[in-house]
Amino acid sequence: MNYLNDVNFWRELITLGAFGLFIGISLWAYSKKRNTEFAEISDFVVQDDDTSGYEVRSK
Repeated sequence: MNYLNDVNFWRELITLGAFGLFIGISLWAYSKKRNTEFAEISDFVVQDDDTSGYEVRSK
């Protein structure tokens, strides 16, 4: 049987690839290096801003 012409082979391969991508993104998002960056961003969202104009945030 030629696997490259089998539709189920490609479905399984794409499913495994999508699952691997999901695991990779999850590991990236919950890594300790990202924890401080995400904490800073979440604090930035709830900060009280008394200015009347828009401010550009730069690093």
